[in-house]
Amino acid sequence: MPVPFTIKVTKEILALSKECGIHSRENIGKNCAVAHAVKDIFPDISVSGSHIYPFGMNKIDPTDDLKIELPKIAQDFIKVFDSLSAIHKVRLRLPEFEFEISIPDEVIAQIDIDDAKKLVRENPMTEIVLS
Repeated sequence: MPVPFTIKVTKEILALSKECGIHSRENIGKNCAVAHAVKDIFPDISVSGSHIYPFGMNKIDPTDDLKIELPKIAQDFIKVFDSLSAIHKVRLRLPEFEFEISIPDEVIAQIDIDDAKKLVRENPMTEIVLS
């Protein structure tokens, strides 16, 4: 059964990611605001305009990738965030926002339970909602 999870893109995350894609096009999906918001859970994350790849993108066999669909609010945010690359300091003016994803069973099965327990202990503000 998929697990709902709330992701918060804060002002701190916007500041951390404001120069994403400015100096190099490499690793954009690993350094964007959405990726930074989820890195504690999925350290190898990669984000596209429509999906989160919690364990990175498989360049050899893309059909092997586990992915989580982003809701429209996150997709729209990514479009705006990307459109501001030429004036990246304006990204700091974007509002904080949150959205919910549904983590599928296949992804949950790959998460190390000890890592998940450690994450919750170290980040008491992490919201994990089990249905």
